[in-house]
Amino acid sequence: MKKDLNELKNKLSSFSNHKKITKEELNNLKEKTTVVFMAGGLSSRFSEVSNTQKSAFQLPNGESMIEIALKMYAKNGFKKFAVLVSYQADEIIKILGNGENYNVSIKYSHDPKGSPVGKGGALRNAIENGSISDQDISIIQNTDDVILGIDNFPEILLNNFSYAMKENYEAMVVVVTETPYEFSGMKIVKNQVTDIEMYPKVPIPAHVGVTVVSQKLYPKFVELFTYEEKTDFEKVLFPILTNEKKLYAVEIPEDSWIAVNNLKSYNKLLKRLQLS
Repeated sequence: MKKDLNELKNKLSSFSNHKKITKEELNNLKEKTTVVFMAGGLSSRFSEVSNTQKSAFQLPNGESMIEIALKMYAKNGFKKFAVLVSYQADEIIKILGNGENYNVSIKYSHDPKGSPVGKGGALRNAIENGSISDQDISIIQNTDDVILGIDNFPEILLNNFSYAMKENYEAMVVVVTETPYEFSGMKIVKNQVTDIEMYPKVPIPAHVGVTVVSQKLYPKFVELFTYEEKTDFEKVLFPILTNEKKLYAVEIPEDSWIAVNNLKSYNKLLKRLQLS
């Protein structure tokens, strides 16, 4: 079965290397980048851990997932942040403040009328109210998608997106090329089990909740998303960009990403952070 899975992986994903940009070019891009944290969700799937908004939920060491993300970008020299909030917004603002404790600047974009409008509507609102500058590219990250073990992850993003923009791509997704399958995997031929693999990794590229967007794309958010309907921007925007051949992808190791949305993944995070 491993052979079959490897063949499938080779069919579904391939990546090319390219020359890195200079340090000066990288620093210039940082100055023209806003890091956007999606932190307005209701966190319903996280309720088995806590009813606190999961971006603001404190880990045993007193740190929150949104702080882990912010510190990673700040350590890499990013200064401008926009935090998109709705549910329990005050808890997130209480933790991060205006950013001075992290030597960064933070703008908060509240969902219109205090009601959740989905990620698509929240991003449109942040663009229209100026929380995301129309002159900046944006790195959009779900704060419950925790990236670990890649200290220069933000710089990797800009290095790759710089190349993508030169090739006329308008957005870039960060993916892992395989994810763990939680059951016994089997190959079956005419009812007979011919091969078995315990908890195999499924070689289908998966988005890790991090997207880099060119400012050229912002008018599409105004065009595609409303404040009346909750919509995930990925579900609407990615198929359009794929059809237009405007969506680029970069891979990271599978074990560097934890999607923290339930008790099991929360315990996995604690183990990785050596807090359990």
